[in-house]
Amino acid sequence: MTRTEAAPGVDLSASPSPRVDFLVFFLVAAIALPIVLGLGMTKGLSHDEHQHVAAGALIAREGLMPYRDFPHFHTPYLACVYAGIFRFCDHLLLSARMVSVLSATGILAVIGSVAFGLFRERGRRTAALVCAGSVILALTTRLFTETSGYAWNHEPALFLALLAFVVHVAGIRANRAGWFIASGMLMGLAIGTRITYAPLVAPFGLALLLYPGPIRWDWRRVFAFSGGILFGLSGVIYLFATVPEQALYDNFGFAKTNVVYRFSTGEPRTMTLPTKLRFFWKLIVRPDAALFLVGALSTLAAFLAMRGTQQRVVWQLRFLGLLLPFLLIGSFAPSPLFDQYFYPLVPFVVLAALYAIASILPGTVWFSRTLLMAGAAVLLSVAMGVEGFEELNHFVKVRKWHGMKLHEEAEAIRARIPSGRILTLAPINPLEAGLSIYPSFCTGPIAWRVSPYIESAKAARLKITSPATLESLLAADPPAGVLVGFEKTGEEQLSEYAERYRYEPFAMDDEQQLWIRPAK
Repeated sequence: MTRTEAAPGVDLSASPSPRVDFLVFFLVAAIALPIVLGLGMTKGLSHDEHQHVAAGALIAREGLMPYRDFPHFHTPYLACVYAGIFRFCDHLLLSARMVSVLSATGILAVIGSVAFGLFRERGRRTAALVCAGSVILALTTRLFTETSGYAWNHEPALFLALLAFVVHVAGIRANRAGWFIASGMLMGLAIGTRITYAPLVAPFGLALLLYPGPIRWDWRRVFAFSGGILFGLSGVIYLFATVPEQALYDNFGFAKTNVVYRFSTGEPRTMTLPTKLRFFWKLIVRPDAALFLVGALSTLAAFLAMRGTQQRVVWQLRFLGLLLPFLLIGSFAPSPLFDQYFYPLVPFVVLAALYAIASILPGTVWFSRTLLMAGAAVLLSVAMGVEGFEELNHFVKVRKWHGMKLHEEAEAIRARIPSGRILTLAPINPLEAGLSIYPSFCTGPIAWRVSPYIESAKAARLKITSPATLESLLAADPPAGVLVGFEKTGEEQLSEYAERYRYEPFAMDDEQQLWIRPAK
């Protein structure tokens, strides 16, 4: 970076101390881990967790492959990670959630280490306060407390993308190809974990040419970054090449079918741009007003502080400004929208605020007032987000963790059905018991509910069972049990099958019912 890009005395181009950065990273992680662990482990089960955990179990226990052998409506890397863990651990939900907990903790640790590094030259006390404030701000946002800890791909993918940003910035600063290979690999892994991060390739690529400035036509950077992405995506590329129809449908075609299903069932929800924007304002921006205020006002203050001077805001902030619209593309793309799709905004908005404040000349009125505003935003975030920690007293009670309770319930299933396949829209439960499921039902209710909107021959190729083909599937391989009581709609045909073939009902907790195949 040149001196024309930041105020005199503000130099964010100096290479930070890796030793200090790692120390702060692990210190923040150690402090945040118990809190994030409690947040994740005390949450109830989300039906979105089924397809991730079930996919990992099918890979680990039966050697099946996503897309080829069962539907999987995500890129496959997280399922492969779960598979590796499930080979050594039979507490499926607990261990899967631990991946998300560690990833969410890593996100906070990255924020803290970046914050400390940016303000280290302004004194350790200032750096420590900014570090703590930025971590607390992120931790207390509703997006963080309500998203973190489930067994899904939001936290792992975001952690990888955040690391890619940090490494990319380090590469631009050092101008070394190795950094760009690493950032490309991390971005490829992020996309292979959640495909909505694919739009970030564009701003990352543009950053190689635009920053630190003026435009650098150094194609060595581009080739290094591209090679890293290809390497990181090699597993995805292999699957797309092996089973192209299934991989394309599961990652792209399913979204269109889901829209048709939603409209046909009278549930349009956030399917159009106006309804999506209204959702974003009412359910994302307003509940986390502190986060968006500190991001917007800090950036505005940085621009105003340099008004009338020859200075420009630091290139890292401009990089983030380039990146955020593409991040929103990935958040707005799915239909309908859910809160967790906007989770990536939390760390990147906090980083934008940090770079904006750090670019303001210390000792000026703009710097002190902006820092005070940021402190007030942290307090506001704590006040608005305190309800997310209502179960704090249960955080250290391991027996109350949902993964532990689910494992106990699974043992009750195993006591009545020692072996065989279970027909259910809640595959985690029998898999937790060590039993088998039908691979076509590994997505829980998701594939089942859209199956009537897929042409029958195509559904067969996609390994998706529909109400029209359920009877033939079960005739060839009757279930040892039928487990229902998890979904408001979609389980009727499963219960009808159990009643028709005289399965014996056994009532479980929480309105769940297990039907057991009668002895011959």
